Amino acid sequence: MSLSSKVLYDQFVRKLEAKWRLEESKKIAEIVFDHLFEISRIDIFLNKSVSQLEEQLAPILKRLLKGEPVQYILNNAPFFGLSFFVNPDVLIPRQETEELVALILKENDHGYKNTLDIGTGSGNIALALHAQRPKWELTGWDLSPQALEIAKINANQLNLNVNFACLDILNKDPDMDQYHVIISNPPYIPSSEKSLMAGHVVDHEPELALFVADDHPLIFYDAIASYALKSLKKQGKLYFEIHEDFAYQIQTLLSHLGFKGIVIHQDLNKKARMASAVRA
Repeated sequence: MSLSSKVLYDQFVRKLEAKWRLEESKKIAEIVFDHLFEISRIDIFLNKSVSQLEEQLAPILKRLLKGEPVQYILNNAPFFGLSFFVNPDVLIPRQETEELVALILKENDHGYKNTLDIGTGSGNIALALHAQRPKWELTGWDLSPQALEIAKINANQLNLNVNFACLDILNKDPDMDQYHVIISNPPYIPSSEKSLMAGHVVDHEPELALFVADDHPLIFYDAIASYALKSLKKQGKLYFEIHEDFAYQIQTLLSHLGFKGIVIHQDLNKKARMASAVRA
């Protein structure tokens, strides 16, 4: 039976409002309809007909009303024009991280670069870079074997070659003058901020990839910057995604270690979100 997509969409949004705010409900509904029926927001606006498949919508709605992120339910998250398989073993890729990828691409040309992504998770940063810079050699490290399995699935689905390895950056000796570019979006949220965060994040996304101890919030930045200081080639570049509250401390840390050309970059929301630096 064919139904008006607008009517079906409006019904779905109203049901979602039992758990989610109106704007969130609309965005979630758009994602679900695109995934299930292959109809876009514009198709809904134009009231394209759709075959209602209650057996597909009902279980998705049930999980959404429990607060589960739609990306985990559909095992799909878009990032930088690519489609990534995701589950609760990895963080859901964020739009802010797309801005980090865009910054790296803007500042680095197409020529060969040995590039390392530390804390790769789903592999979204490394794979997005490789899709745009096929001559680069990309490596992704993560402490979680489960996350690395997801990264490998994504590399296979996207037909991109990235070298993934299970390594702990807190216990890694330098690889002297090895890399042209090192990137990391490490855990940076103090544990004390958990209570301020949305339930669908705290209850479902991996704590290992989100939180750090309150008494040492820069633990990963310190370890990664120290590793990069010796492992980057001269004039090699280091890129971080950062917590806006720690921008000054990260800038100071990089300066004390001896990095040059340190820049704190704002995201589209005017928040300090990225840091870049150059090995002298």
